[in-house]
Amino acid sequence: YYKNGNKKYEGYLKNDKLEGKGIYYNKNGNKVYEGDFKNGEPEGKGIEYDENGNKVYEGDYKSGKPEGKGMLYDKNGKKMYEGDFKNGHSEGKGIKYNKDGNKMYEGDFKYGKWEGKGIEYDENGNKRYEGDWKNGNREGTGIEYDISGKKLYEGDFKNESREGKGIEYYENGNKMYEGDWKNGNREGKGIEYDKNGNKIFEGDLKNERREGKGIEYDKNGNKIYEGDWKNGNRDGKGIKYDINGNKLYEGDFKNGYSEEKGILYDKNKNKISKGDNKKFE
Repeated sequence: YYKNGNKKYEGYLKNDKLEGKGIYYNKNGNKVYEGDFKNGEPEGKGIEYDENGNKVYEGDYKSGKPEGKGMLYDKNGKKMYEGDFKNGHSEGKGIKYNKDGNKMYEGDFKYGKWEGKGIEYDENGNKRYEGDWKNGNREGTGIEYDISGKKLYEGDFKNESREGKGIEYYENGNKMYEGDWKNGNREGKGIEYDKNGNKIFEGDLKNERREGKGIEYDKNGNKIYEGDWKNGNRDGKGIKYDINGNKLYEGDFKNGYSEEKGILYDKNKNKISKGDNKKFE
């Protein structure tokens, strides 16, 4: 008993230490642990309660800490986690649940955080991500899904964002973009496709827009422009082609238009204008 007269422990003892089946209480008389003891500490199967008597953990113990298989509960008695424990933390394989009892995550844990391989679900139980995790974040290689289960993205992640190499998809499953990513944006070298899977651009991108050097194609795969880009537009030095690959214009572009210094060609590849031109298109 405690000095205030409340029961402290009820159960078996061995050599003056708690051993076997028993119940441990706090000073207010509330049960805090019920189960197996060894050498004075919880070890084996047991149930842990908070100060209000709500069950918070049920499962295996070792040296006074949850270790093995177990379940965590919230204050309303709903299961929050089910799986492996090590040294008091969720570690190994496990499932994390939301307040409605639906799976939030299923996979590997380390020190209580999502780490390794795992699947993340939305509040309705739909799979939204599958792949690598580190320190609770999407990091490594993974796949993002829309609410219907179709792939949105497949590739590299860092700190929850798309970063590295990856492929983005249309709703019909065709590639939308393939290439480099940074901070969740298309950035670096990449290829853009239309909804029918035709390549429409290949080159440099920054902040989701074409910027740097790049080649634009029509839906039939014919090169129609090659040169500089800025803020998503043809801007700088470039060449415009017809569907047969013949040059139509070579020179300066600005905001998508050929202008200022440049050369115009006819269908026979003859120069028809040279020098200061303004908005040929």
